[in-house]
Amino acid sequence: MLAELGESSTPSVHFEGGAEERDKSALVSLLEQLTTSTALYPVFLETSKLLVVVSIQRYLRGPGNEERSRSASSYLFDVTVTDGITHVKCHLAPALNSLVHWNCLRAGRGIHITRCSLVHDEKRLNRCFLQIEALELAAAYCDPSLSILSLSIEPLRSLTASQRGRDLLRTLQTEAPLRVGRHHYLPLWNNNDPCGREWIGSKTPPFLNVPLEGFGLISLQDLSMTWRTNVGFPRILVRIMHKSRLRYYGRPQMDFPYQAYFEVADQSGMMPLVLWNSLCPEWYQSLHVGTVLLLHRYSVKDSYQMRTWATPRDPQIKSLRTIEICLNPRDPRAEIQIVPHQQVKAEWRLPDIKYNFITRLELDQLSEGFTCDIIGLVTFVGRCQRIRKEDSSEDFYLYRWVHAVDGSTEQPFVLELFATSQPETFQQIHPMTYLVCTQMRLVRELRPGGVITTVPYLTTSNESQISISGHHKGQPYTKDPKVQGFIRWVKGQHEKDVMKSSVIGGYYSFPPAPKLFQEYCKNLDAEALLTSTSELKKEIESLHYKEHKRLILQGTIVAVQYICHTDPAVRLGAVPIQEVDAFGASSSQPVRCLHGPEKDTRVIQQTEQLRVNPVRNRYPLRDLQKSYDSKCQAHKPLRKKLSNPPTGMPKQKRKVNRQGAMSSKRPAAAQDAEVAASTKGSSQAAEQPVPPDEDDYGRCDTGVTTDGNSKYTWRSPTWSEIREHLSEHLHFGQLLPESLPRRFVYKHRDFLMQQHNLQAAECSPATAISNMELQSFASACCHGYYTVTMVGVNHQVAVDVVFLPVVMSHNSHRMLGLSMDVHDNTAASVMTSGYICDKQTADNDRLKQISSYPDQIIKTAADLDNTRVICILDVCHHGEGKSEVILHKMYRMTE
Repeated sequence: MLAELGESSTPSVHFEGGAEERDKSALVSLLEQLTTSTALYPVFLETSKLLVVVSIQRYLRGPGNEERSRSASSYLFDVTVTDGITHVKCHLAPALNSLVHWNCLRAGRGIHITRCSLVHDEKRLNRCFLQIEALELAAAYCDPSLSILSLSIEPLRSLTASQRGRDLLRTLQTEAPLRVGRHHYLPLWNNNDPCGREWIGSKTPPFLNVPLEGFGLISLQDLSMTWRTNVGFPRILVRIMHKSRLRYYGRPQMDFPYQAYFEVADQSGMMPLVLWNSLCPEWYQSLHVGTVLLLHRYSVKDSYQMRTWATPRDPQIKSLRTIEICLNPRDPRAEIQIVPHQQVKAEWRLPDIKYNFITRLELDQLSEGFTCDIIGLVTFVGRCQRIRKEDSSEDFYLYRWVHAVDGSTEQPFVLELFATSQPETFQQIHPMTYLVCTQMRLVRELRPGGVITTVPYLTTSNESQISISGHHKGQPYTKDPKVQGFIRWVKGQHEKDVMKSSVIGGYYSFPPAPKLFQEYCKNLDAEALLTSTSELKKEIESLHYKEHKRLILQGTIVAVQYICHTDPAVRLGAVPIQEVDAFGASSSQPVRCLHGPEKDTRVIQQTEQLRVNPVRNRYPLRDLQKSYDSKCQAHKPLRKKLSNPPTGMPKQKRKVNRQGAMSSKRPAAAQDAEVAASTKGSSQAAEQPVPPDEDDYGRCDTGVTTDGNSKYTWRSPTWSEIREHLSEHLHFGQLLPESLPRRFVYKHRDFLMQQHNLQAAECSPATAISNMELQSFASACCHGYYTVTMVGVNHQVAVDVVFLPVVMSHNSHRMLGLSMDVHDNTAASVMTSGYICDKQTADNDRLKQISSYPDQIIKTAADLDNTRVICILDVCHHGEGKSEVILHKMYRMTE
């Protein structure tokens, strides 16, 4: 039995150390307890040892009614944990899936398993697994050594004494998902990228010479005319002209429900080709644009016309798109041979790859929907974000914004890059790299509305491919004249000059909304676009990790506050990283997550600080509540644990939302007093900026108040009365560190790319957290920000949001697309335009300097009193309860 168990090549259990250490393994003790028990009831663990999450893996849920009744989620998760001695892969109870959706449970995080059970897979023989029913989140950070997995069965010899133990060992040794008989995992955050060991990288051709003389070949044109009368088709010799991203169609009955479209050509024409199912993991990453293939045992059928098509570059190639070639894994299994580049002969007359590169100067003259190729030097890379494919769906598109210049004009290409099934390339895009994007589609019209944008941008198509520095060698486009011209231009640039304009991350919303709301909702029902303030909380809570959504609210602005970045009392990072209390006071307490009788509930423990016991002192554990010094440097661990709440904290129970934040439904004055007490109760963390409705700033009905800390506040005379009758006040008025764009530092590019990519699915040396902090990098936004308080039309719900205007003269990457008309720098003008003017303007034939000082702008906010407005908000969830809500644009109803 032991010999049989040791044959697996991809185990899920890892042991290290001697027998004495193994005896101390909390996971081994737990497994022995579960496998020797006669009952299958969940085991409660009141004093569980700290475990660290090594990896989280996602897969499609099966069609069974049992799973459907337990969770509405379409996907399941397996979690590998370690106690420093043993690695064990467990299944996460579906009711806890939301912890992964919000990135609260992630690789490198510390957890305490408080309830678990042993579950038998009734659809497979001799299979059972450990299921986590309830857990508590702790603080831990990934150590690279956690990812090293190897197998040793000897330490678990005691488990083989029982049938359950033997079943458990069989399951733990497989690389496949634990439930429903799945054969592969999906990427953690989207479905379009290759993921897992099944996906083979570029293949080395297993043959040295391709003897074409003995084969009977058929041209694509002849194939298109004779395919209905043939049973077996001769071989075809073709070159790949276009390649699409992967498509995951998610059919539960299929082992690998993938397909990928290509277009291949020979001297007679060009035809679609489809790679199906398990051939995708085997071949997709080996088939590139320009690759020559010898194909046999393929099938032919009518092509699927309801798909996108690449734009042909060579008008002399005949299009044969009425049928498509299918490469199947069986019935029959297709034979695929890659012809090495050095063996390709001119007499085969295979068509060359042609491109349609354009310069940025030429872009302005092109029409909507034009397809082109571009090359540029990257100057800005936005953070990775996600948008849902459909409402209420758990499937997401992954994308980011990029700027690139080519020297033809000072204006950059604005690129909306969706994931192209090239995860290594997509995650490695950074400023100062040379970027090539093919089959990009020009966008000039805003959606919704159809308004023409002032700055056109390019978005990826299904057939787009991207390449960055280090991957250009040997690519067909390197001989293109415009690519050669770009290379000559780059050689004349100075690195320091390029570095000055290089920016990464931060809030970026493009294209800007049009000047008039009527244009924004042109040809659409404006009421269908609006979200009520009572629905706002639900909309924000429904967001998943890095999901972006745009919401439109109507109401009145009752308070505006300016906060300076450099003020130590409001320094970024002063709030706890674990939870940002958007609905009340900030909290850094651990969260207990349960499944079963108490499922979907979370209990805030009344502790001042979180103590985490290190795992054998081997892993760098840090408390999630951080305090920063005047230079935003390293945080210090908080180890003391108290049984009583901090001074001033209320002792009554509070309703907790899914972000661990307090949802306030008591009188506003009582809420304010509680928030003020809680934010002043901790002496180890920097003070959280007080919302603009706090009594610390005093009351002023008509003017501007300041507390001497570079803060200026205006409040409506009616605000005091309105807030006494609010049913809820949502606090999203603090700028998060993730919202600020940073100056790019080339030598720290790996850290900066990691910070602005999505959370890694597993711990590895490449994803280990360094000692650097994002706040230690200079901000590309050198001024402060505004907190705007808006109340709904019914005066039932108020919300604080961030407003981060651009300063006109600072040449910001966010200036693109804005009108740049000079205005009077009133608060209304700034919120309407999105930028602050610092130029001169003529007034009654006399030049005067427009004041761009925050206190002067705040004074003019009184003009908004009792004015109905429509606000466009950009909302993004950054994980661990941190939601970013930023005012993109304001419309006055009179406009």
